[in-house]
Amino acid sequence: MKELFKWQFISLISRGMAMFIGLVQSFVILRILTQGDWGLVQLALSIGGALGIYQHLGLASASTREIAASKDDTKIFKIFLTSVAIRYIITLPLSIGLFILAPKIASEVYHSARLTIPLQIYAVTILFQGFQSILNSVISGTKRFKELFTYQVVIAFIGMFMYLPLVYFYGVAGYFYAFLLFNIVATLLLSFIAFKPLRGKLLLPSKHDFMVLFKEIFSISLVIYVVKIIYTNWEKLGPNVLGMTLSPEKIAIYSFALMFAKKIMSISDAITDVNLPVLSEKFINNIEDFQKTFTQNFDKVFSFVIISSSVAAYWAPEIIKFAVGSEKYIEYYDSLVLILPLLTAFIIYSLINIVKSSILIPAKMIKPMLLSFVFLILFTILPFGVFYYGKTMDVLLAMSLSMAIGSIVSYYYICISIKNKLNFSHFNKSHLLIIIQFLSIGYASTIDILWMKVGLFIYLFILLISGVMVAEFLTKKEVHQIRDKFFRMIKLIK
Repeated sequence: MKELFKWQFISLISRGMAMFIGLVQSFVILRILTQGDWGLVQLALSIGGALGIYQHLGLASASTREIAASKDDTKIFKIFLTSVAIRYIITLPLSIGLFILAPKIASEVYHSARLTIPLQIYAVTILFQGFQSILNSVISGTKRFKELFTYQVVIAFIGMFMYLPLVYFYGVAGYFYAFLLFNIVATLLLSFIAFKPLRGKLLLPSKHDFMVLFKEIFSISLVIYVVKIIYTNWEKLGPNVLGMTLSPEKIAIYSFALMFAKKIMSISDAITDVNLPVLSEKFINNIEDFQKTFTQNFDKVFSFVIISSSVAAYWAPEIIKFAVGSEKYIEYYDSLVLILPLLTAFIIYSLINIVKSSILIPAKMIKPMLLSFVFLILFTILPFGVFYYGKTMDVLLAMSLSMAIGSIVSYYYICISIKNKLNFSHFNKSHLLIIIQFLSIGYASTIDILWMKVGLFIYLFILLISGVMVAEFLTKKEVHQIRDKFFRMIKLIK
């Protein structure tokens, strides 16, 4: 348990640093590009991402699970090659198809010929992205967390020094040239990190090995694949649907709020980097220890997600104004009302993500996992349709609220499924009350008078920390330990 917390804490620091670098990069790019150009970039990324996900095939999570359970190092490279061979059956035609169809998608579907070059560059980039998640699974599956977390920070720095000059000199096209270059470098670095310790053990799979591994990996990966497709289309539903009728400037406003809210996913991604290999092993070897470890760990991660989100929601106007400047702040002011519902959507999805990697995949709860993601997108589309055709609110707010509704319904179904199959609960009334506290803090963010806002924040934040401690998600001792670790890090930085 102590080892799990240690690596999760390091993972959070690593992801946090990478996220901070990414935010700096995004806000500088926002200052360089016009609102219309930034909206165009986000639309191209959304279209490319929604199509690119079809190469995923669920192979990364399935490979991580198989590698973590493997006791023979020579099997690792065989798993990697098997996964890559399966993936590129999809990746190659997908890349070629997107490259050829880019002019048609740009002109006929989205009525903007300027999308053609970004989509064609994205098509080439897909060829390199195909390797990355499986290389990542080799590193995390062998529990080489130190190398993985170091890479996350280093590659974020490299990315910043690629994107900023290219965007400055070449605008929208420069962004996508940097996107391609970044993915090439990331693939090469990951290959070196993944296979350097395995020299001498890189054996090719025989035909028999390939068929056995294919069956083992595909028994879970196909469902993860469908789930990943649904999630990506859910995440990109706003830009992809709204982009058909709204201007790039409107898409920019929604995408800005989405970008801000989605950063909370860095926490759950950091946790799943560690949880998937560690808890997969525990589930196979000791189910009671697995349940105890997960429940205790979940409460602490939940607390951290809510506390971080509360700070982000409350100070969103000030953070954004400082980051993008007064002129850009006016352009993106309308995005502020979208942040709370979108942040709620991604908080709940963060919990789904943690539970998926920690319970549903290790326990091979295939049907509940699939249905939960069907509910995720279905109960986003249905409310949006009602709001849109009923004309009860602004279309951007309608999409944001619908995202939150979809995530809530999906997570509720997951909780019921885990209770029925594994006979234990990880979410109760205390968790719900703390989420309500977060919403209250988020709604209070509109106060304009600074001294009143600071005073109210201190009061609300103390109440939130008290609520977490009364629920026994964090103890006083643990809070002090986190504080001490934080101050030790600050001293090291100085």
